[in-house]
Amino acid sequence: MANRDDFRAPVIRTIAQRAGYRCSNQTCLRPTIGPDGASDSTSIGVAAHITAAAERGPRYDPTLTPDERTAAENGIWLCQTCSRLVDADIASHSAELLREWKTMAEMRAYLGIRGFSIVVSRSYKKLEEKMPHLVAEMRNDIVKDPFIREFIVMSKKWSYNGDPENPIFTYYFETHESLRPKLKVMQNYDAIIETTYNNVDRFEFTEEFAEYLLMPV
Repeated sequence: MANRDDFRAPVIRTIAQRAGYRCSNQTCLRPTIGPDGASDSTSIGVAAHITAAAERGPRYDPTLTPDERTAAENGIWLCQTCSRLVDADIASHSAELLREWKTMAEMRAYLGIRGFSIVVSRSYKKLEEKMPHLVAEMRNDIVKDPFIREFIVMSKKWSYNGDPENPIFTYYFETHESLRPKLKVMQNYDAIIETTYNNVDRFEFTEEFAEYLLMPV
């Protein structure tokens, strides 16, 4: 495509090597290169732009020069699935988040070749700053019912026949603007796990996030 500031091959190689050829999505970390099942190798890795290569692209930054846009600093190594995800769901994947992934991926690779490993610990306080009203409602619910972990999201116009023996929480689209994108961000922070089935948007709190909500404010 014309007027695109694409990465050159040496830059792609640098981005991949600095991530250890693993997907930089901290909830994925999939190896992106390996045997192809025969006698050769195959790669599912992509050097994705943090800010887009062309106008109207995801997270495009008009203040960057072409050299800055094609530099390794503007690239992140992802598997093909996560590469499509971050561009399809821009609201949940800001440039700031992708740079955080990139930093953690390179730190993980740096320590890995030296025989160390790291454990990612998300700041739920930072998450709460992004969506204070939703987290406050979740905190109120779990304080009242500290052993419930499941919840659904729906419209107040809909009906849901739950199991009275297994109560769950409910959060409504009318009460929380951009509820689905917010839940995507919560998944990125490992605060919730999606368990949707039977066409019902269903989730569970992770135990770490539940413990955070139960802490004294």
